[in-house]
Amino acid sequence: MWIASLPLALGCAMLGGGEKDTKKSETRTVQEQAHQSLQRAAEAQKRAADEQAKVEKLQQEVTQKQKELADAQARLKAQIAKAEQAQRDAQEAKRQSDQEASQLQQQASQKQRSETQQIQQLNQEQQQTWTQEKSVTGRVLQAQGDKIEVRTPGQDVLQLQVTDSTAVRVNGQLASVSQIQPGSEVRASYQVVDGQPKALVIDATSKASGQ
Repeated sequence: MWIASLPLALGCAMLGGGEKDTKKSETRTVQEQAHQSLQRAAEAQKRAADEQAKVEKLQQEVTQKQKELADAQARLKAQIAKAEQAQRDAQEAKRQSDQEASQLQQQASQKQRSETQQIQQLNQEQQQTWTQEKSVTGRVLQAQGDKIEVRTPGQDVLQLQVTDSTAVRVNGQLASVSQIQPGSEVRASYQVVDGQPKALVIDATSKASGQ
């Protein structure tokens, strides 16, 4: 009986070993699938990080373009003010000229006003709410080169940047920054572009004129 039962025991042992091998094979398959899934997830995460980096780079470019646009709008508005002052000077000269020159100047003034209105309308459509015009009054501490320092009634000092488009008037006449004397009363309009106050119009009254 013992000899007869031996082959049956061996057969059961071999059958049990086959089941273990099958389970090990299934376990490896599940592990490999899990590894592949994690690998795909890692690759997807990397792609997402790369795309986010591109978004941040483009956002920086957009911010720079917005600053450039604000600067261009400030220069355009200042140039319009300068052109309007030149127009008023031309009108004064027109009153002193003869009839023919007056007619020609009137036609030129009408055309210029029409163009100025078109430019103003276009500029208003393009303006952003964060490019608001501000004003300041006070006395000039220093005026030279491309800057003018103004002491306000509150004793604060504001340094305005002067550009080629800034309309500068001294006693009501177009002038340059160097013609503004320290101590003169001044009224100025400006815009803050990228943290820098840029003058649009500077209207100064000299001490001698004010007396």
